[in-house]
Amino acid sequence: MFKRTFKVVYRPIRNNFLVLPDQYYGVVSTYDTGCLSLQYNGRVHYVSWSPQGGGGGGLKDTEIGINARAAKEIGLHENDLVKCALIADVLNLRSVHVTPVSAKDWEIIELSSEKISGSVLEQTRIVNSTQILLVWINKSMQVALTVDRLKPHLSYGRIDHNTELVIAPNLYKGLSNGIVADENDGGGKLSRSKTSAQLRSDEAPLTNGLSHSTTMSSVKDTLQRHNPQARNKRQDHMERIKKDLRHENARNFEFRVIRGLWQEQAQESDVYITRTHLPEFMDLDLFYCLRTAGEKEHYVRVRLLSDAELPATIHPSIEVNANLMKLLNLEELERVVLRPKTTVVNFVEKIELFAHKKTHYKIVENAFKRFVIERTNVAPMLFNQEEVVRLEDDLLVTVGILPEHFRYCVVDAQFLKESKIYAADLVRPVNEIIKEQPTPKSPLSVKDLIRLPEYDSIVDKVVEELRMNLCLNSDNSVLRQCNVLLTGAVGTGKTVLVERILDQLSRKPDYCYFDIFYCSRSKGRKTESIQKDLRTIFTNCLLHAPAIVVLENLDVLAHAATEQASQDGEYFNRMADTVHQLIMQYTSSNAIAVIATVSELQLLNKRLSSPRGRHVFQTVSRLPSLERADREIILRELCSHIAAQKLDLVKFSNLTEGYKKCDLVQFVERAIFYAYRINKTQPTLTNEELVQSLEHTNSYCLQGIESNQKTGVESEDSGELRVEELPGLEPVVAVLEEVLMWPSRYPTIFSDSPLRNQAGVLLYGPPGTGKTFLVTKLSSCWNLRIISVKGPELLAKYIGQSEENVRNLFNRARSAKPCVLFFDEFDSLAPKRGHDSTGVTDRVVNQLLTELDGVEGLQGVTVIAATSRPELLDPALLRSGRLDRLVECPLPDAVARVRIFEALSATLNLDECVDFEWFADKTQNYSGADIQSILTSANMAAVKEALAQFGHEKLPKTITVRQKHLVESFQTTRPSLSPSDVAKYQKMYARFTNKEKSSREFVAKRATLA
Repeated sequence: MFKRTFKVVYRPIRNNFLVLPDQYYGVVSTYDTGCLSLQYNGRVHYVSWSPQGGGGGGLKDTEIGINARAAKEIGLHENDLVKCALIADVLNLRSVHVTPVSAKDWEIIELSSEKISGSVLEQTRIVNSTQILLVWINKSMQVALTVDRLKPHLSYGRIDHNTELVIAPNLYKGLSNGIVADENDGGGKLSRSKTSAQLRSDEAPLTNGLSHSTTMSSVKDTLQRHNPQARNKRQDHMERIKKDLRHENARNFEFRVIRGLWQEQAQESDVYITRTHLPEFMDLDLFYCLRTAGEKEHYVRVRLLSDAELPATIHPSIEVNANLMKLLNLEELERVVLRPKTTVVNFVEKIELFAHKKTHYKIVENAFKRFVIERTNVAPMLFNQEEVVRLEDDLLVTVGILPEHFRYCVVDAQFLKESKIYAADLVRPVNEIIKEQPTPKSPLSVKDLIRLPEYDSIVDKVVEELRMNLCLNSDNSVLRQCNVLLTGAVGTGKTVLVERILDQLSRKPDYCYFDIFYCSRSKGRKTESIQKDLRTIFTNCLLHAPAIVVLENLDVLAHAATEQASQDGEYFNRMADTVHQLIMQYTSSNAIAVIATVSELQLLNKRLSSPRGRHVFQTVSRLPSLERADREIILRELCSHIAAQKLDLVKFSNLTEGYKKCDLVQFVERAIFYAYRINKTQPTLTNEELVQSLEHTNSYCLQGIESNQKTGVESEDSGELRVEELPGLEPVVAVLEEVLMWPSRYPTIFSDSPLRNQAGVLLYGPPGTGKTFLVTKLSSCWNLRIISVKGPELLAKYIGQSEENVRNLFNRARSAKPCVLFFDEFDSLAPKRGHDSTGVTDRVVNQLLTELDGVEGLQGVTVIAATSRPELLDPALLRSGRLDRLVECPLPDAVARVRIFEALSATLNLDECVDFEWFADKTQNYSGADIQSILTSANMAAVKEALAQFGHEKLPKTITVRQKHLVESFQTTRPSLSPSDVAKYQKMYARFTNKEKSSREFVAKRATLA
């Protein structure tokens, strides 16, 4: 965000900030929690800018200022070029662990710890892992610190007043001129880690320290230069130092909680860990203080468990019984910290025992003593204040420790001899012991799942990748980024698919945490508010890692922006940048994965789905369309919940082609509603209710698609024109039958064919020859689904909108396959490229070429285009594999004209003297539309004559059309095409079909590459 390139100049400042020019400072200064990323020489470094303002010191707009020593430590030199980019929000750090670079730096720290702790925030705000951090004490003195690690474990972060600066122990004590001193002089002792506020200044100063810029690696090199006799001693000493440091840093142990049961012979305060997850320096003989995220504490004893009980992953886990989890308000997979209790002070006056029911005090005391004696042969027992102890199956007691401010006590056989055990007369009820594992809360919103093979394979693939990359099993121990993008239209089952994935990974043995963010509910909110909610979810998942974040309908917030600048486009880009930044920040080095769902990949902002650069989503899966077998499985499962009678589900699975999962559910639910309306007490689902429901659901489930499929109940229309009776167009019908009907009639032949079936037909002919009428009639007679498109209706004024309309059109046709996509007036949509000044039709033609012969293919979709000017089309569209069947619809001849007169006048009451052959001879160059106009005018003339003869009141029910009416109409009706027009079209079509001898120039123009 806000990327600029600047030249580095040195400035006499004593801090780690960048000094920005006024213009750039005004842009970025509004982001209070942000920072700048510097890219140079193949490196990336994160810094903050000076809070005092812009270009003090006469900076140019192309320059940034930095301290010379700070620049040297990060590998920058004066006049170097760096690329600056704004990071809008940076995570705050809890602690920063540092080590002084040299002995001189340690001496300065010991003398000026208070000054350093008060100066750090004034000199820096952003800390990078492994960087050299400089802190200025005064004008001439500074200290260099190596950043060892950050908490949380990030590559960079922001420090504030709550951040703890932890300085490692002094490794330079006992070193003189690089030689290790004897252990007897006390130089080998290490002090505990202290923060800068806790450093003591009364330690002995170091002499002959190392040079100021010496790092820990150079310390090792210095030690190895001396005589070989002392080398082994020095190496042993360094190994002890490293071991002590690891032991010092491993004072606290962090685990995630797995729910368990209270074992028979165990205490409520016992927690279990496997040998795989046991830390190196964890002593099982010690007691530990368990601290929750809610700041609650409880003292526990850690015991070993077999490796088969807990997942063998790189994520340390500990089993806590359900009763203790309920007492501490712990949720499963929550993080807890165990801190060892090295010294146990046991000044307990007495222990009171409160039984959960009325019991004699002697019974209670004796049972408690037996309980302690049986379990203290090896080690003493630990009891917390108000801890419940299960002495016997029917006897529970609550332990009360006096004094009451004591939170725990340790009891052994010697403690029993001191007679400090008393059974109180009071009865104190306890909570019921949880003896069974509660049913895990399932993320599935649908109880009855309908499993389909293709969907099951997607679930198995995604689950396996997440298990591997999040290290949820023992097969992998290296974390890798694994973000998943699921695409599919609305109603295809994306939500249920994600819930199935979460349901598998949240159960035993994976124990993966998850959280869901519904993007559609946040539509219209401010970017800052959404960013805050998203960061809360990601931070919560970081505390419960390994975890999965689900972004439902991400394309609603991060929609693809148009090329034109607009307010909505800027909003979508900002949201995409925010989501991109959060995903990369939290998933790059943490056990967190993101699953996002979108309706179409093209609708997602390019900043999240760019084909170049670093990919945000490593796995992209598209939910497939339902095949006939899938629809039959779904219908059979949905209809199994009600009494049914001889349902023909195979037929309805064919009739519901193009339906999605939600459409099938609505289809069956409406049919069940119709069944209940007939009989409320004993409803029975029959084929009639399904047919009635199908007619209603087709109107909105297949919106924009004309479905001519017959359900088998409709009565045949006696006046309907059969395909064989289309006069003059028999060759055209034969070609369309080959393309449309043969693949379904002979499926075995076409399925075994190694070549792709022809899926494109171009109908060309003079206006009025019946091209549009033919396609409409054929789709009705052959029960085909058809999407009719007028060419100009796809064109839009916005850049990219026309191509998107074409893509959506073909996607709609694929979803409703088998389907006929009919383009009328095709020459207005796809003219030759290079003749449009705006370039709109050129981009539409490019999109059409991609869809007709692209990677996805048009299996099940037949494209039919109709035009009267085929020479205006772009030649690339007519290449083989696209619109490769060119069929001419000619003007009808004399015989065809007679049949057209007879077919169109079938509904008229004609006089016996009507002679159509006379008109056929007279109507040369008349098209079918002209003949229809003659009959229409003749009918109107007969109606006028009847009105004049009989009047309005005595008008007969049937009007007879005579020869004179037809002659009168013929004399007043002119053909739409003159002889010169017919000759022009014939010459034009001859050149188009390469039948004219002098057409080589036209052929050369047509044979272009595309």
